[in-house]
Amino acid sequence: MKRVLFTILILALSLSVATAQNKKAEKEAAGLAQFEKAKAAIEAKEFVIVPDSYEKSDGTPEPNTDDANFLSFEDGSVFLQGMIICSNSFTNKTEATSFNIKEDKKGNLFIEMQVKGSAITARIEIQLRKGGGYAEVIVIPTKGTTRRFSGEVVPKAEARYIKRPNVV
Repeated sequence: MKRVLFTILILALSLSVATAQNKKAEKEAAGLAQFEKAKAAIEAKEFVIVPDSYEKSDGTPEPNTDDANFLSFEDGSVFLQGMIICSNSFTNKTEATSFNIKEDKKGNLFIEMQVKGSAITARIEIQLRKGGGYAEVIVIPTKGTTRRFSGEVVPKAEARYIKRPNVV
């Protein structure tokens, strides 16, 4: 009787371990697919990042619930909108004067671009870690304070954001 119970226990444990490994593999595959989708959108220069969190001036993280705060690269222009992105309330249309993508040994992407517009000139650094579509962004303006935020990189066609009509 003890052997039967012991055998059943061993079988149950092995099935639970196998199920956990399958779930982990599925999660990794989904993350990699999301990364590849984000990478393709960045390379095509047709992407949007709506922050889900940002760094306040005192360095503490704060969640973002406003879809009107975003960074997008669309139709050859970079748009920065919202106080947490670019320190003003305008929809800043800028031109990317340089755009560089680097990939490290682990497959992580580092994007650096210089943008210039009528209301803002800045260097934008985007870090996208392999295994997901989540990016960390730093906007370093020539005048003003550095802005840090993070959010998912989404192709422009699939993004949900609110672009205001006050483009400068």
